Amino acid sequence: MDRQRKKPNDSNHYHQNKTNVTGYKSRDGNEISQRTTGNNFSHGGLIEKLHNLDITLSGNLSFCADKASGRWRTLMIILEISGHGVPWIAGTVISILKFSNLKQEFACNLFLALMLDLAVVGALKVAVRRKRPVYNEKDMFATVSVDNYSFPSGHSTRAAMVAGLFSAFLSDGFWRILIGFWALCVSSSRVILGRHHVSDVLCGVAIGLLQAWTVCAMWLPSSTWKELLTLVPYFSELRHQVAEL
Repeated sequence: MDRQRKKPNDSNHYHQNKTNVTGYKSRDGNEISQRTTGNNFSHGGLIEKLHNLDITLSGNLSFCADKASGRWRTLMIILEISGHGVPWIAGTVISILKFSNLKQEFACNLFLALMLDLAVVGALKVAVRRKRPVYNEKDMFATVSVDNYSFPSGHSTRAAMVAGLFSAFLSDGFWRILIGFWALCVSSSRVILGRHHVSDVLCGVAIGLLQAWTVCAMWLPSSTWKELLTLVPYFSELRHQVAEL
């Protein structure tokens, strides 16, 4: 008998807490906040609020998500291509073949960083499987199946990582500022184009900077790379062909 009496009380207590969370509205339609219990400040509620803020802010900032956005969208597409992995990997391979000594050492370590970035971002996208914003147009440059997922932004990780590595390598402050500004523009374009949510980009930048720090910590010298490059088939022949261009 005691157990049967406790069930309605527990149920009423649950509905009372639920009412405290939602609040109520006055006759004129204005929402009136109620005093909430400590359970309302749970991690789940905070995460939900941050998620809703992320979705709302991302939608408000997607100025060029529509294909009819004109020249601004074209500029964002150019930034998108400039931060894509294909031109960066191709340019790095050509630099390895063309340059020597210090420049070749930087190009080899940059290539290693780009491969690390592909592995980390690909693994995170498959693990998280967050969908891209619903307003994203299906006109992205050179995509693969894993690019259907949104978190993290691969362009943002790559741009931040590249900017971090170049900043550590370059001595001229002007070029450091320039490449940092480029990375900022590429990262911002991901939200403006409607490709990503704000949280995808912010986390992507953080991951990219962490990757840059990791590569700098495990930086391989030119002597090591020269030994490794001798193991690459036809490297000398390719190097002579590129030198003649």
